[in-house]
Amino acid sequence: MGISENEFTLFLLVFTRITTAFVIFPVFNSTTIPTQTKIGAGLVLSLLAFPLLKSTSVMAPADISHLLLNLSTEVLVGLILGFLASLVFAGVELAGQLISMQMGFGIVNVYDPQTSRQVPIVGQFYSYIAMMIFLAIDGHHFLLEGLFKSFKTIPVSSASLKSGIVEINMSMMSSIFVSAIKIGIPVIVTLLLTSIALGLVARAVPQMNVFFVGMPLKIGMGLLALSFSLPLFAYVFRNIFIQFQTEFLKLLRILGQ
Repeated sequence: MGISENEFTLFLLVFTRITTAFVIFPVFNSTTIPTQTKIGAGLVLSLLAFPLLKSTSVMAPADISHLLLNLSTEVLVGLILGFLASLVFAGVELAGQLISMQMGFGIVNVYDPQTSRQVPIVGQFYSYIAMMIFLAIDGHHFLLEGLFKSFKTIPVSSASLKSGIVEINMSMMSSIFVSAIKIGIPVIVTLLLTSIALGLVARAVPQMNVFFVGMPLKIGMGLLALSFSLPLFAYVFRNIFIQFQTEFLKLLRILGQ
């Protein structure tokens, strides 16, 4: 049994949206996953979604320019959904950057195989912990479910780009800084008090080389505070994800209006 031109066009648009979002979503966007695997996963997800969308009326484009316009619309929808999801981990990385600078690791970066870039040591540690929490609370399931749900709220090639999209992304981006402070505040305050204590010691005992003692002390206090603050980190990250779920569903409604 063959496939009609309209059905092929529908499948191509579905594949474009799913694959574009899939390669940007957290966890799935890791560079350790080969590109061929990502495309293959997008193809499998498209094959699963296609039977549910066969009733969707999509006419084959009259010319190549019309097809490219529809494909561009689906790419844009996938990018918007993927970008919003990627902001979930942005606050975690920022918190790691702030803590690394306070601990004296500001110039010590390591290669992150997940993103293929240099990241602070604490930032990489937080990213791995956040990724495990993300998987534990079924965050990846929510992303895939939301991607499939997008075809109901945002019919293929009919997305509506409105100002509300910018507002939602700006709201999530502003929450990044708040989340970074919430995650890093226990360690930052601990290191601040340590610095104050070292300053008082330097005034009371001028003979002591505070700079020689201060570096290992701040690292030790920072690691101690980091270990004790992990339950708070898990709580804050879960709240970040809950906020993301609300904003993600709101974004789907706006794009489908």
